[in-house]
Amino acid sequence: MRLRFPSLLLVALCGLAPAVLGNLLHWSAWLWGFMSMGTASGSLLLVLAFLGGGHSQADPYGTEEPEPPAAPTEQPYQETRVVDAALSSALDGYDFLFSATVWWRPVPDHADRSEGASPALAASAIVSRALEIVRREQPDRASLARFFLEGELSVPLPDRSGRVMALAADATLTLAPADRERLRRLSDLRKDEEIWEYERQRERNKRRYLGDDVLQSAGSAVVWWLARHENEIEKAVDMIGPLAQIAAAANDEEVPELFRHLLVPPVGARSEATVGGPLWGDPGPGAGPFDREAEVGAADRLVLLLAAVGVKPDMDEYRVLVNRVLMSLEMAELYEAADEIRRTLCPTSDGADAGEDES
Repeated sequence: MRLRFPSLLLVALCGLAPAVLGNLLHWSAWLWGFMSMGTASGSLLLVLAFLGGGHSQADPYGTEEPEPPAAPTEQPYQETRVVDAALSSALDGYDFLFSATVWWRPVPDHADRSEGASPALAASAIVSRALEIVRREQPDRASLARFFLEGELSVPLPDRSGRVMALAADATLTLAPADRERLRRLSDLRKDEEIWEYERQRERNKRRYLGDDVLQSAGSAVVWWLARHENEIEKAVDMIGPLAQIAAAANDEEVPELFRHLLVPPVGARSEATVGGPLWGDPGPGAGPFDREAEVGAADRLVLLLAAVGVKPDMDEYRVLVNRVLMSLEMAELYEAADEIRRTLCPTSDGADAGEDES
């Protein structure tokens, strides 16, 4: 450290004072000399102690740089409120209601401007930021969008003018009670419609399966019934007539002549019921039951067999199988059954001409 001139002058005065006083009072030389040395030493120690305690970090050569000015202290945050601000959602007509506590403070460079508009600027900045977040959210996701808001708005950002820094806390996002009720009803209706559409599609598929596959013909209906009742062959024979009737009704057609005698009740019995005759299955006194076996000939049985296995009259296999059955019956000398099958299933032009000549 460096002793400045005032300090040296003080030490010199303190050392000379006893000498002057001793000469005036006629002290001995060693007395005022000793006192001068003591006062000079004491004053020097006091000056050194003062300079060392108050300026311990001072540069002894006076080369230290001046300390930079202290930075201005930031102003504390102030509070304002946003209550039920309407924010557009992704669905037109359904607005979110946004509320939050807004914390703001002026930017230091703009602290000299008027602070009257600062709360409004802070609230406007927070509402604008919230609108950008929720405008793409569905109104029924208000509770989820609230978490996005709390995370984004908790970061302090300046407003568009750069005059205030603002952040938000305690954000809430709700819908009006009427809008919540409408959304609930729409959701229920949409779910019910999805179930109804699924059931309608299932019914449509079932109708297509029955109409285009199962009930395409009497033969396909019999095969379908056999596939579901593999061990009920005898009952399948009794179901040929009803299945043929159902297949004809499904295709808006009349029952083929081949199956009419198998209808339940038979065609003749329905005719009798129309004119007041007895019904089939309700015979008069002494009448026996209807004998279905006696009414079905060899040709009818062969047609039923071919239809049951899926062989139709317009197929080549149909004629091949009929001819093979005829050859087998003739080899077994069953000429009556062979003639019946030939007349019914293999008509010839000669037979047709002969029938016309007889008529």
